[in-house]
Amino acid sequence: MKKNDFTRIILLVTSLLMLVVGFVMSERNVNILILGILAIISLVVLDRQASKIVGLSEDNPKVKTFRFLNMFTIFIAMLCFIFASWSQNNQTSITEDNKTLIIGLISIFIMFFGNLSPKIPFNRYLGLRLPWTIRDEETWKAAHRLVGYSSFPIAIAMFIMSFFIDGDTVGIVGVLTWIIIPGIYSYIFYYKKLKGLN
Repeated sequence: MKKNDFTRIILLVTSLLMLVVGFVMSERNVNILILGILAIISLVVLDRQASKIVGLSEDNPKVKTFRFLNMFTIFIAMLCFIFASWSQNNQTSITEDNKTLIIGLISIFIMFFGNLSPKIPFNRYLGLRLPWTIRDEETWKAAHRLVGYSSFPIAIAMFIMSFFIDGDTVGIVGVLTWIIIPGIYSYIFYYKKLKGLN
């Protein structure tokens, strides 16, 4: 069995376990702890296999960007699970007390990830992974370029809107907008390219 196949198996198993734990476990703190551990295992496997996953040498700057974003995601995941496990009454939603802090952190994450997204190498594990972006490298680049361009306006709009609108709504709409706009654009790009080839 190739190492890349082994990596896929580990990631698939941890993802399935995360789904099962998320739906089956009733104890909230244990649920959060297990999901956090499984997410971190997946991200550590990605970090260890980074050069093989993207098909580039260890010294390539794109592999370093991949690893850096992966470690940043591990850090953010750990923060989220710590916050979720320490929150009062096991409540993980955005309240009036923590709204500015959480929307601010989400905005910083969007700007930071967006700034580095055009440098993410073509792969199946980290980035905007849609069926059409992982099939074509040119579509991948177009999608991640738009992720980068849209990050700052969306993050700033989210932070400003959090003072006027419910925090949960701002967070969900902001993140979905950040994903949907490049997703639709990349689909149109891929469709036109595919149509042009026929």
